[in-house]
Amino acid sequence: MIGAAASSFIAFLAILVLVRGKNIQSADVSFSQKVVAKRRNELTKLFLFFTKLGKAIPTLLICLLLVLFPQTRITIALNVGVNVMVTTGLTYIIKRIFKRERPRDNRLVEETDHSFPSGHSSTAATLYIGISLNALLFMEASWWVMIPAILLSFLVGFSRVYLGIHYFTDVLGGWFLGLTVAFLVPLLMN
Repeated sequence: MIGAAASSFIAFLAILVLVRGKNIQSADVSFSQKVVAKRRNELTKLFLFFTKLGKAIPTLLICLLLVLFPQTRITIALNVGVNVMVTTGLTYIIKRIFKRERPRDNRLVEETDHSFPSGHSSTAATLYIGISLNALLFMEASWWVMIPAILLSFLVGFSRVYLGIHYFTDVLGGWFLGLTVAFLVPLLMN
């Protein structure tokens, strides 16, 4: 777990350096244009749904559900709640320090905050992967619980690129930040 947390943190720092140095900007723009070119009505509806899963209300409802069920209240709820709070706080601070502008063209929804790291991506990674990881560690769940968690985290993050409000490196940075916290919290809390 320490190795996974360290690897995720190093990946986050590498992306942060790339974004800060602006060396990746043209590749980010090019990738975004390719994604935008693939837009279809059905895909747009799908990705609007997934982007909503990364918002505050669904996140809070999932955390509340973890508290309501006795099986998860003792084993998972506290760790995941701490994951979400720490990740949200770090994302907020990092956005204000680096102040990366969001993509301007081809937005399907509007956001006013800064772009790096993606808050939806960091929250999705820390929430869904955090739930699965804690289930593996403390409830003896099968490894397959990670598959839907990874898929949900990916779809929430990628929806932000599809909708034109994040660059892919914002999403990668968010994922690795969320993963870092998701791997560290169980070690520190237990």
